[in-house]
Amino acid sequence: MHDNNVISVGTFEAKTHFSELLRKVEGGTIVEITKNGKSIATLESTNSRRLSEAEKAHQRIQNRNRRIRQEQAMLGATPLTLSEIQELMQDGRKY
Repeated sequence: MHDNNVISVGTFEAKTHFSELLRKVEGGTIVEITKNGKSIATLESTNSRRLSEAEKAHQRIQNRNRRIRQEQAMLGATPLTLSEIQELMQDGRKY
């Protein structure tokens, strides 16, 4: 982790300055805690984690849509219009 919003601190510093580190985390900084030079924990805002999960979901949706468009192009199919989708939904409700 070597981003501008990521800082790395040792365990002693983390213990000594925990409140200050939490304020930084609230501001969007990610704190990597190390012991003997090895990363052992990460502090990050729950908001940034939620955003990260939302970004991953968005990326999955974009990838799926891209695959669908590629498959449609290979088959020579055209995308359905909104009115065609609504008509299919109505037909499905009849049965």
